[in-house]
Amino acid sequence: MTRLLCGGAMALALGTPAFAQEAAADGAGARDDQTIIVTATRREQTLQEVPISVAVVSGDQIEKQGILLFDDVQDSVPNLQIDRTNGNFAITMRGLGAGTGNLSFEQSVGLFIDGVYLSRSRAFQNPLLDVERVEVVRGPQGALFGKNTNAGAISVVTRRPTRTFEGFVRASGEVEQGGWNLEGAVSGPISETLSVRLTGRAGAIGDFMRNTITGREENGSRYEAVRGQLLWEPTDAFEALVKVEHSSNRIDGGTTVFNYIGGPACALCNAVRNSGEDVPEYPSFRRAARTINPEYDNTKTTMAQLTMNLDVGDWTFTSVTAWQDLDGGVNSDYDGPLTFLESDITEQSNSFFQEARAQREIGDGGSFIAGLTYIDTDLHIQQASLFGATSAGVPLPLNGLSTRQFDQKGTSWSPFASLEVPVTERIMLSGSLRYSDEKRRGRARSFNSGVFPPTYLTYDLTETRKESLWDYSLRARYEFTRDAYVYLSYATGTKGGGFVSNDALLLYNIRNGLATFQFDSERARSWEIGGKFRFLDGKGQFNIALFRTNFSDLQVSEYNGTAFITGNAASAISQGVEVDTDIGIGDNWRIGGSLGYLDAHYKDYPGGACLYDAPPTCTPQTNNLAGTRLVRAPEWTANGFVEARYPVSGSLYALARVSANYQSRSFFQPDMNPLNSQPAFTKYDARIAVGREDGPWEVALVGRNLTDKVTITQAFNTPTFGGNSHMAMVGAPRTVTLQLSLDF
Repeated sequence: MTRLLCGGAMALALGTPAFAQEAAADGAGARDDQTIIVTATRREQTLQEVPISVAVVSGDQIEKQGILLFDDVQDSVPNLQIDRTNGNFAITMRGLGAGTGNLSFEQSVGLFIDGVYLSRSRAFQNPLLDVERVEVVRGPQGALFGKNTNAGAISVVTRRPTRTFEGFVRASGEVEQGGWNLEGAVSGPISETLSVRLTGRAGAIGDFMRNTITGREENGSRYEAVRGQLLWEPTDAFEALVKVEHSSNRIDGGTTVFNYIGGPACALCNAVRNSGEDVPEYPSFRRAARTINPEYDNTKTTMAQLTMNLDVGDWTFTSVTAWQDLDGGVNSDYDGPLTFLESDITEQSNSFFQEARAQREIGDGGSFIAGLTYIDTDLHIQQASLFGATSAGVPLPLNGLSTRQFDQKGTSWSPFASLEVPVTERIMLSGSLRYSDEKRRGRARSFNSGVFPPTYLTYDLTETRKESLWDYSLRARYEFTRDAYVYLSYATGTKGGGFVSNDALLLYNIRNGLATFQFDSERARSWEIGGKFRFLDGKGQFNIALFRTNFSDLQVSEYNGTAFITGNAASAISQGVEVDTDIGIGDNWRIGGSLGYLDAHYKDYPGGACLYDAPPTCTPQTNNLAGTRLVRAPEWTANGFVEARYPVSGSLYALARVSANYQSRSFFQPDMNPLNSQPAFTKYDARIAVGREDGPWEVALVGRNLTDKVTITQAFNTPTFGGNSHMAMVGAPRTVTLQLSLDF
């Protein structure tokens, strides 16, 4: 990889003149319609100027491609994977992400809305609302964004109130599954100093899983969201923005299916096969599920935020205050036609966020930023597993209710500073430094009612954890022209340690030396070299990044053959290349796409689970997973599109766009079992539209996953079944949506 980085640096330096174009004489003119403004470094810069790998999905792109849910954003970003699981989202970037086995894990990819950190990924499971853009910042960002961004950060920027009256209405109906969506916004001044923006959305995603036992279609959802904003600008030097929003998403049913029922020596597997029901054995949009309690996946969020900016001389002082409350839960079936096992998980969290910072410009394009972030969090998780081996006709000591509760309170203080200084007309140096001090108190309880094996011990554990950590970054950018930059970056990131939750065998594993209640923080150190180029008078863009990241004390929660163990792996490495381009051809055509290559594997992992095809003599105590690929880390990801837009009369245009998204095989468990993986696939989308050239209305037909490809977002062994049985969760099917948009 070192040779790759060096070779890439030479190629960028030697190749730059071929891409470079003269900037417009007027600086403002250089920012044409294709220029993207981002705030990934906490201040406005063009995408080309930012010396880190950033992908941007615009709000216009989200609306026109019919993207309702956060996980659909991954289709446009290489080396980003967002999967729905039986808990929260599993978000991985460049092969690194929080494991799904321990529900108390913090994210490895930090999530932000309008600059506010959200500690739980479930907060993003509701549909997107009135988004300006989504910035995906890849690689460790501990110095710029804080803890829990050691894989990267995703920042959602919403639209603000405007000083001119405007609004929109969007209505759509889904043809295949019967869903619908209605959203709208109105924005404008209500006095000389006050502006308001009101936004709302409601709709439904149609049922797409057929239950062969009940004969019903399931897994549809109903959602709604509202947001109100008030912007006060009493002077040119001060503004205060108040934002309040509430959203909810209710999913009825589940998507868990068998991905191999199990061998003939497995009693529960035979009970499934002999149930007399039509039980699909491999993933499809059909499932056989019989439950005692209805399956669901619900999320509600409420958030209030106050952002103030004050200009004093050359300085800008900013205060961001926010409060968020989240309630969620999911009930899942894990036995198909039996009533042997179902699990209900509820999650409640609230957080208070306060950040104060000061900023001033330095020289031509430089800046200095310093500030302090304070976060207070309160988390409650309960998992209740209902076992019924007797009802399934199987002689196992698993009958009754096993309940695990986890409570955690935490506070953190984090001062930070960032300096960007122009050294010459062409060279810009920047550095960031952040100190994080955090204290957490965790309590885990487990109790059982019924008949359970001796490994299911009752416990009540309480411990306190303190961490003090430093993160920093150093970056250099060289400007050939206003349209051609290369950069070199070194950055670190830290993900906080924590406590083990939702593990019925925790005390048993502690007593046998297999686990501890706490696990340590993990650390990332990354080199990156890249280039960003604009050409064809701004109609073309080409960006490339080569990276190498080393991780130490990687947090894992994995099945070791007998139990799920949470702890720290020794070390891992992630290295690869990301390329994206967008080119306008003439006045009517655009082509573009992105490509990601990723080599992510453990460097050293003693005590790791044995691979699925390991010899019988393998044991986790003597096994080492060095060289094994990380989970949710496909080697290749790519997407591409072709778009044509032609006038069809003096006032109308017609548009057609086709796109494809490719992903190579992705494993969900470290045993590398093909049954715990998603094989390589390609999904195709398309959009055709007719609208007015001056933009007040558009009618479009949008197709996603046109070939109705069956993909899975989670796969796992089912140890209570035995017999090498596996289950998986199915992703979204084909959708064809008719859209009507009206802007005013």
